Amino acid sequence: MAELYLIAYIDGCRVAINSGRIESIVQIPEIIFVPRADPSIAGLFALRSRVLTLIDSQYSVTGNRQQLAKGCLAVVVEISGHHYGFAVDKVEDVVSISDEVVQKSINPSAKWRPIISDIAQVGEHLVMILDPAKMVQCDQLMAA
Repeated sequence: MAELYLIAYIDGCRVAINSGRIESIVQIPEIIFVPRADPSIAGLFALRSRVLTLIDSQYSVTGNRQQLAKGCLAVVVEISGHHYGFAVDKVEDVVSISDEVVQKSINPSAKWRPIISDIAQVGEHLVMILDPAKMVQCDQLMAA
């Protein structure tokens, strides 16, 4: 069965996020720094009268913090009843991905493995299917 996925870029790499999990794609109006927060947390931001946690997606992959600023792009996803914004470099398209195009014989690199559920062939390119829940650590879920 085919499902729709948003194609986005994190650290210059194409990823697919299941569109059924996405609430919105937004430009962050302002980022509020959180002292002593986990380095994967870029800060907090307001969206429609709610305060959301902004995850530095690049940090989750590379271990290097990204300089995120007002106007950066985020994909808003609900995880365990809490909403998070995942910073992305850019978004490209929405595509249909079926089970038949999932490449079970390809393993992602070690830096991507903890947050990727599968790799699929989309057109002429491979794309990593991102699991946003894997980017949010258990202690962050408890704090949200």
